Amino acid sequence: MAESNATQVILTDDGLKIIKAQSTADNAANGVTNLNDPNLMSVIEKQNNIGQFAGLTSQFNVIVQNAKDDGIDTTAITTAYNNLNRFMADILADPDHASDIDRVTYKKYQNAYNEELTKLQNALQNNANNKFTSAASATSQAASTASQAFSQAQAVNSQADSAIAVQSTATAKAQSTADSAFSQAVTAIDTGQATSQAVTALKDGSTLTIAELGSGLATKVSNSEFGSFKYQTASQIGELVTDGAFSAYSQSTAKLISATVATSDFASYKDETAKAIDSKVASSAFATYKDQTATAISSKVDNGDFTTYKTQTANNIDLKVTKKGLFDEINLQAGHTLISSSGQLTLSGKTICFDTANPVIIPSANIDTLLVDKKLTAADISANTFTTNNETFKVESNGAITAKNMTLTGGTLYTPTINTSTINGSTINGTTFNAGDSISNSNNTSNFYPFTIEPTGKASTTLFNSVDALRTEMSGGGLRTMYRAINSSGSQYEAYDGNFSGDMISLNSGFTNGKDMSFSQSVSGSQLTGQVLISPLNGLTLHGDTQQITFNGTSDDVTPKGVIITPYGNINPNGTQNIWYVGNNMNMKTAQFGIDANNEFGVDLFRPTFVDEIGAMGNRLPNGRLFLHATDNNAQMYLLNDGSPAFVSPTIYNRTYSNGANMFVTSSGRVGRTTSASKYKLAITRSDDTLQADRLMTLNLASWNDKVATEKMAESLSNGETPAEAEINLKRHYGLIAEDLRDAGLDEFLITGKDGQIEGIEYDRLWTVLIPKIKQLNNRINELERKTL
Repeated sequence: MAESNATQVILTDDGLKIIKAQSTADNAANGVTNLNDPNLMSVIEKQNNIGQFAGLTSQFNVIVQNAKDDGIDTTAITTAYNNLNRFMADILADPDHASDIDRVTYKKYQNAYNEELTKLQNALQNNANNKFTSAASATSQAASTASQAFSQAQAVNSQADSAIAVQSTATAKAQSTADSAFSQAVTAIDTGQATSQAVTALKDGSTLTIAELGSGLATKVSNSEFGSFKYQTASQIGELVTDGAFSAYSQSTAKLISATVATSDFASYKDETAKAIDSKVASSAFATYKDQTATAISSKVDNGDFTTYKTQTANNIDLKVTKKGLFDEINLQAGHTLISSSGQLTLSGKTICFDTANPVIIPSANIDTLLVDKKLTAADISANTFTTNNETFKVESNGAITAKNMTLTGGTLYTPTINTSTINGSTINGTTFNAGDSISNSNNTSNFYPFTIEPTGKASTTLFNSVDALRTEMSGGGLRTMYRAINSSGSQYEAYDGNFSGDMISLNSGFTNGKDMSFSQSVSGSQLTGQVLISPLNGLTLHGDTQQITFNGTSDDVTPKGVIITPYGNINPNGTQNIWYVGNNMNMKTAQFGIDANNEFGVDLFRPTFVDEIGAMGNRLPNGRLFLHATDNNAQMYLLNDGSPAFVSPTIYNRTYSNGANMFVTSSGRVGRTTSASKYKLAITRSDDTLQADRLMTLNLASWNDKVATEKMAESLSNGETPAEAEINLKRHYGLIAEDLRDAGLDEFLITGKDGQIEGIEYDRLWTVLIPKIKQLNNRINELERKTL
């Protein structure tokens, strides 16, 4: 047998490089394929996510630590991070192969984490802002000192304004010069030197007007290149701001600023700043600016031009007042005030105040024309009588108020009709009260209002629509509701009345003869088709072909399921209901009555039943039998009426014994058992007389057809039916005829009815008369046998 040697393959470096290159190419090809599959996370995407998720984890650790340092709750962001971390851990566990990914869940976890991260960053930012605010408050004293210096400069301007404001418009030129001087003073305080309002010196030595400089800046800002830089810069800043490292820097910077502000060095800087500001305000240069400003203002006010304007203004005023040439009209435009020689006084403004202890009197004022469509508002109006020109409204000196047909005197209102939306008061006395306007409907022929209270105390509400008219009347302890149909195909219109009183609720259905839009007809008498009465005296009464009590079942029944009680008191099934029972519940029923139309459910009694009389109805029909049976249907007996009442018991027939018959039915229908023991007997005698046997020996055997069976058979054959019982046949019966026993003198063995008529024979007793005869014959046989021997 040849020996097999193992083959060894040695791979050179070049071979390994080829295999590695091929593997890399295959992975790249697979990576490209995976990129196109939305249900996979490719190797390339995994590599990117590994780096990004590492940065996210670092960011999470830093921001959570900062939040804990500031006492901020981190439970929500920790839960969001853990959910995302667990999801990503399974996917990124194998970075060299693509993995299945549920993009919806991935997106949900990402959004949840980003949302909680934003909330936490906002909370940290708010804390930082609060710290900056605390630090800034430490510099408020320095700023306050500077503000005081500026206020001193403003005081100079206020004095100038006060001096100029009391003069006429001729001082406008001086005012303008003062404003310009003050502006230069303020500029000097802020910059330490006077700066031109028109030209600004730039750093490179060139000069531009402010308009030119603004135009140039606008051109630069509006061009597309600047817009591109703006968005790129905003994007880069946004990335840095949302980065976890920036958040860490932000927190560290806030802490450093807080620490620096709280140091003694900062307090020193603050004091030095305040001193520097004080030195500037107290310096001779500032005093010089202040003096120059005051001098400039004084020079404008004290010069000859200003004095000339002031003198001219005073002369014009004196000219009109001291000479006889009085003004024909004074019109002060700024205040919209006019005083005219024609007798017109016009005061127009937001607020007009008559500041005088004496009343302002306007005699014979034409209020009827001048105040038309105007509003007169006052605190108090005092007059003996106040009335309108047409006397539709009048206030008497005694306080009585009359407005057309309404008079209010001493707190009592007298009026026949009140139309209003709201009335507040304790007592209203009037003839008729109508709420709202008369109902706008063509069927409202009686001019009803939505609500009316009549002098008799009756309150009524009325409603009309396109289908029906409704009205409710309440008076005298009773309530009546009425429905009247508006449309009808004949002369009778559908109508309903409901009457509610202390001892009766009456619901009537019927019709009206013609359209009854005045609600004057009553649904009663011959116009009544149905009625329901509820009375504490007589209970519930139903009348009419459609009146009934309906039970539709519970909310679980999709279709109606229950019973209907008719006006006659009958119980009918409703919907799919098959039975009606009496009892505590379905498990504790006393009786159950089948009410289905298919006769599949009978009448079941679940407790002992005591009755005074039971009758069977019908003629050979199932519903003509009264069944008494056990729940398993094995033991049963029933009363049957198949032309004559009968008692039937298949159970008795099916139960058999080897004993002799011992049941007897009396002429009254009673059933009992036959007994022979001496304890049931009195006056017992014994006899060997053979007379009765001799009489029996005179009888002949007879045969016959049963009369009832023959008649039933004839009836069944006539109707083409099969007899219901096997005993109904034409079979011949053998025995004795009772009347033959009577004729033979054996009446004591006959069975008679209530009236003494012969009904039957006591066959179980008749044979006993043969005993003495048999004994006699037996004795003779024995005697003959002895003689023979």
